[in-house]
This record gives sequence, C-alpha cells and structure tokens, in this order.
Amino acid sequence: QYEHQYQQLCSHPDNLGNIVKINGNNNRQKIIICPFTQCSNILVRNPSASSGYYDIHLSNGSVITVYCDMDGDNCDGEGGWIRVAQLNMSEPGATCPPGLTLQNYNNIDHSLCGRSSYGCNSTFFSTYGLNYTKVCGKVRGYQFGHIDAFGFGSNNIDFTYVDGISITYGSNPRQHIWTYVAGEDDFEAGGDDCPCNNGSSSVVPYFVGNDYYCESGNAVHDFENILYVEDILWDGQQCSEIESTCCTTPNMPWFLKTLNEETNDDIELRVCAGAFPTTEETPLDIIEIYIK
Repeated sequence: QYEHQYQQLCSHPDNLGNIVKINGNNNRQKIIICPFTQCSNILVRNPSASSGYYDIHLSNGSVITVYCDMDGDNCDGEGGWIRVAQLNMSEPGATCPPGLTLQNYNNIDHSLCGRSSYGCNSTFFSTYGLNYTKVCGKVRGYQFGHIDAFGFGSNNIDFTYVDGISITYGSNPRQHIWTYVAGEDDFEAGGDDCPCNNGSSSVVPYFVGNDYYCESGNAVHDFENILYVEDILWDGQQCSEIESTCCTTPNMPWFLKTLNEETNDDIELRVCAGAFPTTEETPLDIIEIYIK
C-alpha cells in the first residue's frame, strides 16, 4: 500500500522535492520527501535553478551526483540536461576513457584519444539507467593521414561505416545518434570527400540521414601521414568554397538529436577508420554529451 501511494504521489511534478504523507494501515502515516530523479525535475520545482551539481535518486534507491545544465543554450534552449560525458585532453591530468588509446603527436601540445587497432574502437558512457529521449553534445577531433569519409560504402551501422566518430545507443543493431565525418580534403568533391561538399559523389548511409557533421582538415594537395592541426574538425571554421555547404549550421560542433523512442541505454562512442591508425585516424580531444 505504501509503495502504491509513493509511486502515485511522487510521480506528480508538484510533489518533487516536497514532504508528503502516505497513509497506511491502522491510520499510520509515513512522512517522506519525494526525491528528484532528473535534472528536469529540479528545474520544474525551481525554474531559477542554476547549472551545477545536484543529487538525484535512481530507481534502485541509490543517490548520485550529476552535473545539470539548466540553460540548454548549446542544445534546445531549455534546461534540465544531465551531463553523461566530459573530456578535455588539454586539461592537466586528463586521460582517455576506457577503450580509447592515448596518442601523442609532435605538432600539438597535448595528447589525443584514438584507436589501437583497425576498424572501430569503442568507449561507453553510462546514463545511470535514466530514461531519455534527447541527446545533445559535441566532439572535437583532428585529421591524420589519408581519410575517406563514407568512401568504402558500408551500410551496416555495426561495422566500420565511416572515417570519423560514431555515436550510438543500444545493440543488435546499434541505433544511430550522430556521426562526425572526416573528409579526404576540402577542395574536391570525390567519393572520399564530405558528402555535403558541393558536387560530392559521396553517399551517406541510410541510417545516418542528415544527422552528421563533416569537415576535412586537409587544405593541401599532398597527403602525408601527419596530423593536420591547422584546421580542427567539425568546428564549422576554415571551410573552403567547396566545403562551405558543410559549415552552415551555426551551432557546430554541437548536435541535438530527438530519438524515435525513450531509452535508458548507455551511449557508445566509436572512433572508426578503414585502415590502421598509423595510416588513417581521427583522434579527438574533446567530448561532451548530455541527455534529457
């Protein structure tokens, strides 16, 4: 009886964070505080709540401290976002998340995170079992060597379909959230270049649709096994005339995706390429992901 009343009372937005009384047998009462279970709950109770760290209660009874974005300026313009991933390799002491490999290059002043083997290497970010229907985030990376965008033509999300970063949830098959694509160069429109380049012959996999950003870091005609640091990927900057159509989204590198379903799956980020990292790579140094 207590459990039924608890679920009924504490599912009402007006009761979140408030003391409520639950009536039991023999006129006994329990006095409880309905816990916050999402950052959005906190914002409903206190619309002026500022971004910062808050305690929320999980369905298993445990309490975790999360960072809540109460503005959503980089996402949908509304607050209540829970941060599930944050990485900045330029900060002191930063390390790559499990599954990605620390990489050092002689023309950049901090380490990057990439692959240790052919194909895709994965890392996972916990969503704490919380339900969500929206995902927002950003990734910053660099081009190393000869990159092929969607050039090898795979239409299987569970394989290496891109030279770049794949963000998904679920399994068998994975469900696509966003893809950060690296193109061969920014002055041509061939099959290995960004599909958003003017006149490109590159084909976007059906499951990606329009949910991708693409940019090349190579503005020269000679391909070398070097890290192209002069043009950071996916920031919407330094786009040539041919590549300019790839950089029309003012919020780059931030993406916003509304899912077709509610889920509580963890989020998977894969660094992918159709060659070994000594030949092709898109190592990254910034990851930031939110759910709501």
